[in-house]
Amino acid sequence: MESHQSKKPLSFIASLLGILFIVLCVMGGYTFYNAKGMSYFSNESEACNNCHVMNDVYNDWAKGSHAQKISGKPRATCNDCHLPHNFVEKWLAKAQSGVGHAYAFTFKLDVLPTNLGASAKSKDIVQDNCVRCHSEMVSNVVNPTTNPHGEQALSCVSCHTSVGHKRGF
Repeated sequence: MESHQSKKPLSFIASLLGILFIVLCVMGGYTFYNAKGMSYFSNESEACNNCHVMNDVYNDWAKGSHAQKISGKPRATCNDCHLPHNFVEKWLAKAQSGVGHAYAFTFKLDVLPTNLGASAKSKDIVQDNCVRCHSEMVSNVVNPTTNPHGEQALSCVSCHTSVGHKRGF
């Protein structure tokens, strides 16, 4: 008889956990849909502008040389500059950024900056991608075979401050 009574609290807890799991899935699904979550799996720069915090940066990019279209596609999208080009590293960086942004926009709305700034990691990625795309032009200035992140290294955006966008770097 005791074993029958001990099963009741366990089944109640299991039911409660099941309901909580379903509620969290529904809330997560709604948030993912409302935040246009599927767009983040694309390479389109418009996905980066889903949030109003990015409006100024996106508008700067849209007016710049990287947004000019060649054969119907921009010269460089946000992903081309801000994400690694190795498949695994790219998707890990996208996931890390997505989780970080989702957390900030859900739980830290009161401390969000007007414009987002680039982290040290993001600056390194951008520098690597500048050199990768423009290696023929910059080979005399930046030697991509040496450590481009050393203390005395020349950063492309230190001179070309408004090429991608003007804010947040």
